Amino acid sequence: MEKLDHEADEAGSTVEIVLCPDVYPISPVHAGDEKVGAVFKLIGEADFSVVNFEIPLTDRGVAVPKLLNIKASPSAAEGLSSLGFSVASLANNHAGDYGWDGLLDTRRALEAQSIEVVGMGETLAEALSPVVTSVKSKRIGVIAFSCLAPAGFGASSTRPGIACLQVTTGYEVDPGYQMEEPGDSGCITIRTRVRDQDIAAACEAVREAKKSCDCLIASVHWGFGSTEALAEYQEPLARALIDAGADVIHGHHPHAIQAVGFYQEKPVIFSANVLIGQQVLLPASDQVHEIWRAMSDEGFVTRLHFGAQGVRDIEIVPTVLNERRLPEIAPPEVAGRIYERLSRLSAVRGGAVRRVEGRIIVSSI
Repeated sequence: MEKLDHEADEAGSTVEIVLCPDVYPISPVHAGDEKVGAVFKLIGEADFSVVNFEIPLTDRGVAVPKLLNIKASPSAAEGLSSLGFSVASLANNHAGDYGWDGLLDTRRALEAQSIEVVGMGETLAEALSPVVTSVKSKRIGVIAFSCLAPAGFGASSTRPGIACLQVTTGYEVDPGYQMEEPGDSGCITIRTRVRDQDIAAACEAVREAKKSCDCLIASVHWGFGSTEALAEYQEPLARALIDAGADVIHGHHPHAIQAVGFYQEKPVIFSANVLIGQQVLLPASDQVHEIWRAMSDEGFVTRLHFGAQGVRDIEIVPTVLNERRLPEIAPPEVAGRIYERLSRLSAVRGGAVRRVEGRIIVSSI
């Protein structure tokens, strides 16, 4: 019988952490259904959990100019305390859809459910401040950033908002290709990078946060679309945050399963898709509905253990959304598909995926 790393540690000395992808509840979520309840039981039984909360809960505010604005009533927060979330990041491209009033209402609604909030504040300094929680004598910290930065979302020294990292984009054209295949978009390479000053500020915030915790989770809203592809800036950003002191990169936003990679033996979860996907039940334009239709229903939650050896034993628990857009434990056929996809994608990012007694485990190559 293969023994996982954390099982070799002294009993009770490891902290079980669950990382959850995007959630978009539009009404109170109750985990009474057995299949749905199994997912939230797993989250609730962990010592600590983090989620990306991506819908404003507000009856106030003015819609900011952008492709899509979504919101739900603050009453949608009712019962969230029973789902097991410890910390919610609001550093994403929808939390500010209805301005600062909407962000404040969302924070209040979550805090009323005993969920701590990270990634937003009255100033950039506050938005960059971590949440640190003592768990089994270990200090577990969360700091959050969004690389998706709609106009007006970002906090500054004089403006409230979320913790944004501005990404610059350039388009590199292959002239030889373009001359022979005019009109083919394949001649274009999209170049992206996080601005130097934003990387520096993020890394400094990580270094400061690490001083007050044993394990630091950097929750990052990044990437694009509903495919396997990564943006050019993502891996350099993950490496910079890990070099600055992050122990885990908790990535989210792409509506697809992407790799679980490693750098310096620290895990980088690029995307686990969606845990609660009820935003697609809201009214929206034909363009937005076309985007939503491209999204996969398959995802996962990540279980990991922090102990004497640091972060070890990355376990992937496959999920699938039901007709109410709530998660259920994936049946064997879907779980097998997720396993195959993760194996293929993670291998080139430093992650080795294997099965151990029916569980999906990812470790550093």
